[in-house]
Amino acid sequence: MKFKLDYHSSEPLYLQAVMQIKKQIVTRQIKPGEKLLSVRALAKELQLNPTTASRIFTQLANEGIVVQRPGLGVFVSEEPPPFSGDFIRKELDHQALNYLVEGLRYGLEYKELVHIVDIQYQALKQEEAASQ
Repeated sequence: MKFKLDYHSSEPLYLQAVMQIKKQIVTRQIKPGEKLLSVRALAKELQLNPTTASRIFTQLANEGIVVQRPGLGVFVSEEPPPFSGDFIRKELDHQALNYLVEGLRYGLEYKELVHIVDIQYQALKQEEAASQ
């Protein structure tokens, strides 16, 4: 698992980690049935206390995303993620808001921001066409 937590964000660290794990499951970076880090290993990797790391897994278990097997560890549920559609929408909304805020902070107008997105979209389409 790869994490990039923003220790200066107003969003709680455990929620940032929960969202990143969900994202990795949706994008299949973490596969169904895959064993996740132990609470201690997660705490060490994220530089959090073990109680906070445990809270991450508890949150994911309560949402049906992971299964905690006593003595064996925490595993990604074999069932399709219950959050896929809503999660993707929420994540993209969050990223779009960050993009808009940053663009406005740099003094760009809305039309300029839309133009940047359009340019990036066209570049992706060209890459996709070139790779086929």
